[in-house]
Amino acid sequence: MIVDSLEENIMVNNEAIVSIIDKITAQKGAPCKKTLQKIVFLIEAKKVDLGCDYGIHFYGPYSADLDFAVRELNDEGILGIEYTAMEHRISVVDNSVANGYSNQIVDEVINEFGKDSPSELELLATALYVFLQARDVQRVKDGVIKIKGSKYSEQRISDAIARLKRTGYIAA
Repeated sequence: MIVDSLEENIMVNNEAIVSIIDKITAQKGAPCKKTLQKIVFLIEAKKVDLGCDYGIHFYGPYSADLDFAVRELNDEGILGIEYTAMEHRISVVDNSVANGYSNQIVDEVINEFGKDSPSELELLATALYVFLQARDVQRVKDGVIKIKGSKYSEQRISDAIARLKRTGYIAA
């Protein structure tokens, strides 16, 4: 089983991950772990395969593959992780790993969502996750409430659904 998890990590596109962290940092500073998880989820939802499988977690969609890759890149001195009481800030120490990685869809997603708060990204990603599972926009609000409880108002959930429609994640 250890071999399987190592093989899975080889599939994570480390060049893309380093580039994504660099681009988010340029917009609003070093992202926290939650921000990176949600931005990568939104990128993968646009059919850009970065090698990260997602499941639902307490803070919305979560990829153990991405978490492992970030920790491994930190161990290799490519990324730095600053641990605080409230979050884990991730920064690029050596961006040569990005090797000039470029993808228009990645850039579009970061431009659209890169400045959003971790909480807003959590709501957007959770709403999208529910939609992708249910394939029914009418069930999204109830699904988010079931997962998140009263953390987000119905209006905020409706606004998130509208934004996901506007950005092409959910067909209008």
